[in-house]
Amino acid sequence: MLLGFSFDRILGLPIWIGRPWQLWGLVPLTLGLVLEAAGTHAFWKYGSGAPNPVAHPSRLVTEGPYAWSRHPLYLARHLILLGAALLLASPSTLALTVLLFIVVETIMIPREEGRLAARFAEPYADYRTRVSKWVTVRRRDRE
Repeated sequence: MLLGFSFDRILGLPIWIGRPWQLWGLVPLTLGLVLEAAGTHAFWKYGSGAPNPVAHPSRLVTEGPYAWSRHPLYLARHLILLGAALLLASPSTLALTVLLFIVVETIMIPREEGRLAARFAEPYADYRTRVSKWVTVRRRDRE
C-alpha cells in the first residue's frame, strides 16, 4: 500500500475517485480483515498449525472459510489491498494489486496446490472438486 501510494506521488498521478466513493473501500477492506482472521483461526483450530512455512497444519483444513474457498488468505489480502486502493484513491496501489493477483494466480497457487496434492493426495483431490480456487457459489437446487 505504501509503495503504491509513493508511486502515485512520485509519478504525480491524480486521485481517480472522489471522496464519497473512496469510502466504499471500507467494504473490501473490512471483508478482507475478517476473512484473514477467520482463515488464520481455521488453521489454528482445525489444522493445529499456522499459515506459514514453519508451522504447517497437521491436516488438510476444509472448515471455516476453507469450506468455500481453497485460498481464503490470498483472497483476504487481495480484498485488503483493493480496499486500501479505493480508500487512498491510489491508481498505483490498484495496479500493484492486479499485478500481485496475477503473480499469485500464475505462480504461487500452482506451487502451493502441487505441494498440497503431494502431501494430502486423495483428500486434497476430493477437496479440489468440491471447492473452487477463489469463491464457491452453491446453488440451492444442487445441494
